[in-house]
Amino acid sequence: MTALTTTEIDDRPALLIVDDDLTFCGVLAKAMTKRGFSVTCAHSVDQAMECAETCMPEYAIIDLRLPGTSGLTLVEKLKSLDPGTRIVMLTGYASIATAVEAIKLGATHYLAKPVDIDDIMMAFERTAGEADVQISTHPHSVDGVS
Repeated sequence: MTALTTTEIDDRPALLIVDDDLTFCGVLAKAMTKRGFSVTCAHSVDQAMECAETCMPEYAIIDLRLPGTSGLTLVEKLKSLDPGTRIVMLTGYASIATAVEAIKLGATHYLAKPVDIDDIMMAFERTAGEADVQISTHPHSVDGVS
C-alpha cells in the first residue's frame, strides 16, 4: 500500500479519491487534475479520514468496496465533517440496496464501474433527481425475488 499522494494547486477545488485499486486511482487522479481539481488519493477509510481531517475536500469519489470498512462508512463520516461535500460513490458491485444507502448517507450520486469521467463530472453537478428518467420496459421476474 502506498502513502497518500497529493497534487496541490491552490485555487482549484479539493477532490479526494478513495479506491484500493492504485492504477485506477492514478488514472482517475490524472483525469480529474486535467479537469481543474486539486487531487488527493487515499486507499482506505483510515487514510481518507486522515486527509479529510487536515484538508476537508469539497468533492469526493469513493469506491464502495474498500479494505476493512465499506465506502458507505466513509460517506457518512465525510458528511458529518462537512455536509456540503459532494460525494460520488463508485462500485463494480452495484445494487439497489447499496445505492439507496449511499444516497441516504449523503452521497450526491452513485455510479457503476466502469465509469466515464464525464459521467462523474455530471454527477457532481446534479443537485436534484430526474422525474423523467428512463424506466425499464422489462419488469423483473418474481422468480428472481426469492
